Amino acid sequence: MRRIVAFFTRARDARGGDDAGMALASVIGLGAVLMILVATMASVSVSGSVKSAADRSWNLAIQAAYAGLADYQSRLTADNSYELVGNASAAFSGTSAFSKDWSANPAFATSGSRWAEVVNSGGRAQFRYEVDNTDYTAEGVVRVRVTGKAGGVTRSIVADLKGDGFVDYLYFTDYESSDPSITGETQDGDSSKLCIPQHYSTDGNLYDANKACSPVQFTKDDTLTGPVRTNDTFLLCGTTFTSTVQSTAGDGVFRTPFTNGSTGDRNCRATATFGGGVPKNVQSIDPPSTIANMGQEARTDDRVNVPRPGCLYTGPTSFVFAGNRVTIKSPLSQATQYKLNGSGKPQADRSGDVLCGSPAALRSASGATIPVLDDNLAYVQTVPTDPQDPNYTKPGDERSAIGTMCQVGQTYGNGLGYPKPNEYVGNAGANGLYNCRAGDAFVAGTVNGKMTVGAANFLYVTSNITYATGTQSVLGLVGQRAVTVYNPISCNKYQTTRSNNQTITLKTCDTATSSTGQLQYGAGSNITINAAIASNTGTFQVQNNAYGPRMGDLTVLGSIAQKFRGTVGVTYSTTDWRGQSVFDHQTGFTKNYGYDNRFQSIAPPKFLQPVSTSYGITTQVEVNAAYRADGSCARASSGDCQ
Repeated sequence: MRRIVAFFTRARDARGGDDAGMALASVIGLGAVLMILVATMASVSVSGSVKSAADRSWNLAIQAAYAGLADYQSRLTADNSYELVGNASAAFSGTSAFSKDWSANPAFATSGSRWAEVVNSGGRAQFRYEVDNTDYTAEGVVRVRVTGKAGGVTRSIVADLKGDGFVDYLYFTDYESSDPSITGETQDGDSSKLCIPQHYSTDGNLYDANKACSPVQFTKDDTLTGPVRTNDTFLLCGTTFTSTVQSTAGDGVFRTPFTNGSTGDRNCRATATFGGGVPKNVQSIDPPSTIANMGQEARTDDRVNVPRPGCLYTGPTSFVFAGNRVTIKSPLSQATQYKLNGSGKPQADRSGDVLCGSPAALRSASGATIPVLDDNLAYVQTVPTDPQDPNYTKPGDERSAIGTMCQVGQTYGNGLGYPKPNEYVGNAGANGLYNCRAGDAFVAGTVNGKMTVGAANFLYVTSNITYATGTQSVLGLVGQRAVTVYNPISCNKYQTTRSNNQTITLKTCDTATSSTGQLQYGAGSNITINAAIASNTGTFQVQNNAYGPRMGDLTVLGSIAQKFRGTVGVTYSTTDWRGQSVFDHQTGFTKNYGYDNRFQSIAPPKFLQPVSTSYGITTQVEVNAAYRADGSCARASSGDCQ
């Protein structure tokens, strides 16, 4: 500073007089400006260094939050029950229920200096997360809040995670052949043995053509508006796919009809349309072997694993929806909810009578009319075989409840009006149709609510199923053996046989002399189903689809998942010596399947899930930081933790 003053003094003396004084003032002013600039530059340099470090911490904190989200995703994918791991003291967890210990995972800490470290960050980045599983059973969604920490900075994100489930696809199959236990299809070389379901190879050849079941073909009239996936290979003839097609076998598509030993449609020259791009090769997702665990959802003494108990019905049960109410008839139901006694045996819990309908009302001719089980499940089980079970009925005693017997050859019925008079029921034994002790569900109506109906045996769609206008309704339909569009044949003559000098009428329609055109649906008839449909060991099909006239459209808005490919119609054709079609007759329905896009982010309550799955992010947003850098929770204006 002294040097600067001396400089200005010498400048004044050199000039002398008043002019020198004026010059000195100018020089001093200029010097002051220069000093300000120098000081400012030094200040900017120092603050820039501080700001750069703060920016690094700010960016690293959000990256730590993303790393924490990826960590939770991987744990949930490895263990589909990991949504039951959580710290109940976390503010974000609210009313969530947890049954597994969280202490081994430092990311669940809610106070103090305990954080989980981001791998390979050298301790510079850490994270915590909190879980909200409130909507998991209802919608299949887990919500997680993750806080990342770097330096003195914390940032938080909230994300919804949903498993890669069957409802992510309009159409899913494990096998692209039909269920031989339903169709009766036999092996080519041995008519006494049922065909064996096998996946097809990429070149269109069967692994064992003599034993395997024949593939079912998509036709030129079929349009699938939504994502499609199979653990097999598709047989196509001019089909239109508006969205993605995925398969575990190569590109997953036979672009021409199947020809190695099978008849196929020799006149099919059309190519399929793939609106979602080239078919993609993916890993398989496998359906569970049973849905018996759905019955556990009616247990009332395990609120951690069953936070919202549903309803259990026994034997044939019908559901007729009318807006936000449903009428249920279940002649053999005696307890709709249960708890386990000291011996681990179920015992009736009558507190469920209000929610599910009282047994007396369920067993009456008019049934029980109750509110739709919103965000919940109704499961129909087969009559238990354990005499100590509250829903046990001794074989033969069902007659007092339904008025008829189960045995074929006697007055036959399930207490709900099935079979119809003169209906051809085929095999009506224990494994056949309408057995009066089987876990069959019969569903129809207009739905206002979010509910799933599961059946241990068959689930029949007896009429249109639609959503009430202007609602966000969601329906799940799960039939372990099959989900079947009800379409009975009224048969006026049955085959007979002689035994012990008596004529015995068999439950087999004499199609040579009896009319088989008396079906539920006539020519041009349409049916609409709004639902997510699944059959974990069976199929989705139209009953008696090979008989009668050509009907209209089978419209499904939702999703379809099945172990075996179901048939909804049959095309009969023959050719002349020139290879040209001379006869073309179709029965059953034409597919009109459309995807419910809401299933990308939600699922029907307690719906069927794959054996294993990966979890993806459906929504993600940054929120106010949940924790401070010292590990304490950030508090809202009310004083509560964020």
